[in-house]
Amino acid sequence: MRQTAARCFVFVIGVFFLVQAAGGQRGATAPPNAPTVQLWTSADLSQQGKSLLAQAAAANGSAGATLTRLPNQYTMLTTRDRSGGAELHGLWCDYLIVLQGEGVELTGGSIVDRREEADREVRGARLEGAESHPLHKGDVIFIPAGTPHQAIEAPGQNLTLFVIKTPAPARP
Repeated sequence: MRQTAARCFVFVIGVFFLVQAAGGQRGATAPPNAPTVQLWTSADLSQQGKSLLAQAAAANGSAGATLTRLPNQYTMLTTRDRSGGAELHGLWCDYLIVLQGEGVELTGGSIVDRREEADREVRGARLEGAESHPLHKGDVIFIPAGTPHQAIEAPGQNLTLFVIKTPAPARP
């Protein structure tokens, strides 16, 4: 049931972004640089995820690839084979869709050894006082812009995520 709900959610999100990118216009001629329909099969994502996981193991435990980049959103495939540091995105919201594996996403709390970076990005060693969210294949978690978060992987665990990044809502 969970997997079916997650698939439905991914489908709805995909349709939403396609309609949004097309401007909701029917029969209109697309401008020359308009986004095109893209399909990533589960086999495509699985194969690319395995490749990224090998890169993560050989590097710092994380690897990713941008799949699409538009002015108002982008998508990524990312993998982890060990815990990462804390982060906060000031300009982007994250939808994390678990394709393979399991782990924990911590959210909230405060960032220890906080470092301000470009584009309102913040990094740090870890989170303190955060809420723990166990993640399994098919789960989806939404992380609003400005929310500290951190991926936690137990030894032997790994995680492959399809990430949708959307801009932070405008402040009134």
